[in-house]
Amino acid sequence: MRKDYFIIGLMFCMFGCIGTDIVDDFVEAKVSIDNPISSLKVNSSYQFEATYLNNIGVAEAAAFEWKSSDVSVLSIDNEGMATGLKLGEAMVIATANGLSDSLSLIVSDTTTGVVQERVAELKTVSSYPLSGRAILKKTGGKTVLEFDDTFNTTSALPGLYVYLTNNVKSINEALEVAKVKAFSGAQSYEISEDIALTKYGFVLFYCKPFLVPVGDGELKP
Repeated sequence: MRKDYFIIGLMFCMFGCIGTDIVDDFVEAKVSIDNPISSLKVNSSYQFEATYLNNIGVAEAAAFEWKSSDVSVLSIDNEGMATGLKLGEAMVIATANGLSDSLSLIVSDTTTGVVQERVAELKTVSSYPLSGRAILKKTGGKTVLEFDDTFNTTSALPGLYVYLTNNVKSINEALEVAKVKAFSGAQSYEISEDIALTKYGFVLFYCKPFLVPVGDGELKP
């Protein structure tokens, strides 16, 4: 009888969390503007920042070139400091290593659109169900990742952890948030590190014992 239990346990370990094969962690390199805003007050300035992510989603030092599509409306220096010159609209463009990111910026009578929270619609990437919504936000001086009441996965996923990452194919260089506490319903996780809301682009669910992704969602905006 003890032998039978051992075999059952071994089979569970072999198959209990395998939904995908281990995949290559290559992703397309990209540039991202880290702190977008939607409008800038005329005659005021705002410091933009950008990140270059290499082809495994890891931030690398890079020399950025900043441009404004309309220098009569908006000026921007080599360090990313933008100044609203007159009412209008212009594109802010950040370029490094041949790659660019841009955003449309209105110069108006107020500065608006500083990111306060980011939302990810969750989806499965495995044979296991995973759905719902994750919200990354600052509250009470803390950074918190929440799942809303539509969150749902399966209890057949022992060792399911949630991460913040820039590469959904790997947990290398990802921030481990916590082991998932409940397989459905609203829940909240305080993040120990004081991170910018824009540092990571994705929420990733990972079966840690077998190192395979289960589901993910892109954080927006």
